[in-house]
Amino acid sequence: MNNTELKIIIEKVIKEVAQAQKIELPALKDSLEVVDDLGFTSLSVASLIANLEEILGVDPFQDENVMITDIRTIKDICEVYAACLEKSGA
Repeated sequence: MNNTELKIIIEKVIKEVAQAQKIELPALKDSLEVVDDLGFTSLSVASLIANLEEILGVDPFQDENVMITDIRTIKDICEVYAACLEKSGA
């Protein structure tokens, strides 16, 4: 999976979680912060991560060097999952 395909999946899941949580999203851009700009709560972020793990088959947070608090923007999410997928050979 290339980075463009990954970003499409991540943005789709962000939109699905936002819809389920009744969060009104702005137009998605890499620089937007998930909590501050998109309005996600800790529950929304947990749902996002769980859905991404189910779809992508990887959990980047199993790596002790990857902290959930390091994930602030959409770009951060894409980079963490891209690195994890690369390590897993997926």
